[in-house]
Order: sequence, then structure tokens, then C-alpha cells
Amino acid sequence: MMPMICLKNSVTTTVNSNLGPMRRAWRSNWVDNFLQNITDGNIVMEILDDLSCLRSTIGSVIDRRVRAEPQQFGKLMRPAMSAFYDRSKVRSLGKEVDEVLDLLEVKICPVPVRKRRIDGGNISGCKRAKGTRAACDSRQETFDTDNVIVSAIAGIGGVGKTTLARQVFNDERVKGYFDLRIWISVSDDFDVKRLTKEFIQSALENSMQSDNLFSLQQVLTQGIVKSKFLLVLDDVWDDVYANQDNRWQNFLEPLKSAEQGSAILLTTRSQRVADLVNENRHFHLEGLPSAIFDEFFEACAFGTDCCRVNPELNPIGKMIFPQLKRCPLAAETLGRLLKPMLDKEHWNWVAGRELWELKQEKYDILPVLRLSYLYLPRHLRSCFLFCSMYPKGHRFDKDTLVNNWIAAGLVESCRGGKLESDAYQYFEELVHRSLLHKEVSEESSNSKYVMHELMHDMAQLVSDNECFIVKCSEDLQKIPEDVRHLSIIGSGDLNETNLRKLCEYKKLRSIVCHGVDSEIVTAAAKHWFEFLTKIRMLSFLSCKLNYLPESIGNLKLLRYLNIGECTFEELPVSFWQLQNLLIVDAQKCNVQHIPEDFNQLRGKLLRFKLRNTIVDVPVNFVF
Repeated sequence: MMPMICLKNSVTTTVNSNLGPMRRAWRSNWVDNFLQNITDGNIVMEILDDLSCLRSTIGSVIDRRVRAEPQQFGKLMRPAMSAFYDRSKVRSLGKEVDEVLDLLEVKICPVPVRKRRIDGGNISGCKRAKGTRAACDSRQETFDTDNVIVSAIAGIGGVGKTTLARQVFNDERVKGYFDLRIWISVSDDFDVKRLTKEFIQSALENSMQSDNLFSLQQVLTQGIVKSKFLLVLDDVWDDVYANQDNRWQNFLEPLKSAEQGSAILLTTRSQRVADLVNENRHFHLEGLPSAIFDEFFEACAFGTDCCRVNPELNPIGKMIFPQLKRCPLAAETLGRLLKPMLDKEHWNWVAGRELWELKQEKYDILPVLRLSYLYLPRHLRSCFLFCSMYPKGHRFDKDTLVNNWIAAGLVESCRGGKLESDAYQYFEELVHRSLLHKEVSEESSNSKYVMHELMHDMAQLVSDNECFIVKCSEDLQKIPEDVRHLSIIGSGDLNETNLRKLCEYKKLRSIVCHGVDSEIVTAAAKHWFEFLTKIRMLSFLSCKLNYLPESIGNLKLLRYLNIGECTFEELPVSFWQLQNLLIVDAQKCNVQHIPEDFNQLRGKLLRFKLRNTIVDVPVNFVF
């Protein structure tokens, strides 16, 4: 809490004549010193900085407690997508289409079935031949008694979900299996009434004027009662479960009267939406198959006439491939930048840039991914951006990340709840929204989480002044003036002298060092601890200090310290005087004892992580 300074009126009035000369002199000096501090701007600057922090915190609390209807960006920043599929752009995703059809339990008939026609809600047409459709309707007993199977294609924005859904929708086998195929672009407006109207208009060719949901659902129920349909809901967002108003169940209810074997296929960025509609039946898309993606990228970058292209560009293109993570929209974005100038110099320039550093058009990959950020509540945005200061591919430990958020002041307790439980909810929310995902690994039972590299690019694009990564000495000249969270990745041209420049950024709250040379980082840290007194979170990953400088005692606000790679046997006396320090990761340290005069943390517990064991250290505890 910001300290309050109160001046009594007597300070600014004539000193009582009864006061002795020494007392008058002391009072005069005190006032002079205080006024001098204000004149120098030190106190004012600190108060303004704290007020800025407080304003951000209050905004976060208001956003959480007074939730208005979320803004809608989707239709503005992502055009509605139709079912039309241009076969010339992307080769058939045969394997993926088959897997989705299997999830929808589509059994392909050996004999083609004539489709029935629907007019004005009345169904007419020929009868089925015996032994044709009946064989197709054999279903696994896995979906209760409802006649509609629901599945979802989930993945980050631009990864090809709509492309795959289009190929499923236009597959000849699907056309022969379903009586009706309906495609609706949902975006961020899951309005049950609107979607029901669009279904009726598309399936029954009936433009309903009524706004009464019950009447609409009656018409829909009567119209599809003898039909087997496939409904694709493209681009479904989290508002499908917002406000706990059962939107999804309300929309689904009249569709259950359809013929057995009907199916609904959603595309969504949200893992929670995929789990909501059917937890055990969704397809997670991570990109196009490698061979198909290579062809697609070449078409985007070179056009149709690949034969006349400069052969020197091929190896440069192969350098760019890994950055795109088999994402078709990323390929289109880079292709647009590369295609106008098919020369080696331009291509090398593009290849040497991070994706977030390149100019993006409205519907390019990073603006499309940015939608996922815009839909985050305010209290989640800073936590998400915080993750972007770690290198691409960094494996996050859930407990460590949660503790880092708390230490950095990014978690505000709601209604008196515990910070830790709120922070874990933040984490789960980012996972549900596909902004972090669990890493599949057989080597360790301890789950790790990663951020998709394209999401990392997007986060760096939108982070503005909040987070920054230093990879080389050149980056030190680009650090935003008001940066709050900063990471340093060791490289050949970083040294003690240029790392001292960080001392200029007094608003820093977090510093993370990755693989920086021990001699360099130890010398630099000594200076950081003297000037960057507002640091709350400090972490040394894959690097170690030769010793912990005594100047760490200046970090009065420090809450979290990771020295897990260090092998200290003792810690400086000033360390034990850090009253706000709550968690220390010191797995390789061999600290022998706590100083006898240690009394600054009386009444508190200091959590040490030693040799994979968490120890709560009370006063006078000896290791």
C-alpha cells in the first residue's frame, strides 16, 4: 500500500516560541529536507508511479466485479466464412477428413442414396431402398439416446479449422449421407434466436419473420423431424457458455428431434467450448500436414509459375518454414510479403525478422490471433503477456508460473479470496482458451505447458511497454521506457557494461535471465540491485550467480527469487531482512544455517524449494 504522508498545520505556521532552540532547529531541518525532496521530484515521481500501478489494479478489479456484456470484435476483424471451398488452394486433407467423419460416426453407404427434398417445412421424396441406409445407420452406443452427434475442431486462429470443416462439408460421401447440409458462420454472436432463424432459412427455405423463440423452435422441430442433417457452426467463441444462460442447450433442444445420425460440427479456438459440446469427441488441429503445407507455402510465395523462380530462394524458404508452424494463414501472410520481390536480399531480410516485427494487414495471421487476446478479461491479459517474456518454446511449470504472477503483482484477489487459488483459476482459463497448452511428454510425470510460437509472436506484438526480451546488445536500445517485465537471453555480445543500462528502467517489476554467463550476470546483478528497487520477481534460469550480492537487501519489495541453478552455501545477511520475500527456489543450494540475529521475518514463513522438496522455513529454523 502506498505510504500516506500527513503534515499538521503546525508545520507550516510559526513555531511556538516556547520551543527550545534545538527543537526549533530540528523541526526546521526536517521541513527543509522534506520540501527539498519534493522540489527534487523524488517523492512525487514515486507517488505518481504508485498511482499508475493502483489505477491498473483498480481497472482490473472493476473489470472482474462489474462484468458488462463483452465487446464483440469477431465480425469486424474476421469476415464471415462460407462453405465454398477452392480446391486449387489446398490439397485434400484426406486423413484429417476421415478422422472427423469417424468422430461424427458417418458410416459411408456402398450404394448411393437419393436425397429428399424439403419444401416449406414439409418433407417429400422417395423411400429408401432396403439395405442401403439401414446399414449406414449402425452407430456405436456412446451418445445417450439423442439423435444428434456433436463434435468440434479446435485449434488456434488461422491454423486451418475452417479449411478442414469446408472439406468435410463438401466431401462427396457427406453429400450422399446427409439429407441436409447447413453452414452457419457464428463468430462472437451466439444468439440462439438468430442461429435458429438461419437454420430454418437454410434448411427449409423459409424466411421467418417471427422473433418468438418458441415459435421458431416449433417450426424447426416439425421441419427436420424426418431429416438427417449436418450442421457446421464455424468460429464459435466463449460466449456460447457466457453468463450461465444455457445458450448451447437452448439451441440444441429442437435439433434432437431430427433423424438418428444427424451431426453438428463446430470450429473453435476455445478448448472449453470443445469440451462443453462433447468432452470426448473433438479433433485438435495443429496445422496442415508437412507435405501439403510446403506446397501451399510455395504457391503463396511464388505463385503458379514456380519453375522460373530463382533457385537461391528455396533454401531461404526452408529457413522460414519452421517459424510458420504449418499454419496456412501464416503462410499466406509471409507469402504476401515475399511474393512482390523474388530476390535473395529481400527474402533474407524477411527471414531475419520475427513475425511480429513484419507489417501485418487486417486479416493476416497476427491480427487474427490478436482476437484471442482482445476477448481476454483485463485481469488475464497481463498474465498472458507476462508469458511472452520467456523464450519461444519455454516449458512452463504451473506452480512456478502462478507464483511468478503473484510476485509480479498481476493477481488481485476477488471478494477476499486467496491469491493462490485465484491465480490457479487464471492459469486454467488461459489453458481453456488455447493460449497455453499441455505438453505431451512421456519422459516426465510432471506436466509442463507451452505457448504456441505464433501466439508468442502475437503477444509480443500487443505487449507494448509491458514486456520485452533482450537477445543481443542491439535490443538494449529498443527497450520501452515504461517496461515492467524483462527477460535477458544470453548471447555473445552481452556483457556487464551494456547490461548496466537496465538500471535506467526504474519501473521494472520482473527480471528473468536465461543462460547468461556467470561472471557477467553476477557483476550486472550487483548494479541492478542498487538501482532497480521496485523488483518483485527475480529469476535466474539456466545460469547461476557466483554469489548473491549484499545489495539484494535493497529489493524491499522482492517476493519471489529463483536461484535454482546456484550452489551457495550461505546467503548474505541482507537477504534475511527482505520482509516481503515469500518464495525462494534454491534447489542446488546447500545453505547450512540461518543467522542467529535473524528476526525480520518473525511471524512469517519463507518457502524454500530445496532439492525438489518444498520447506516452509520459520524463524530460527536450521537446515
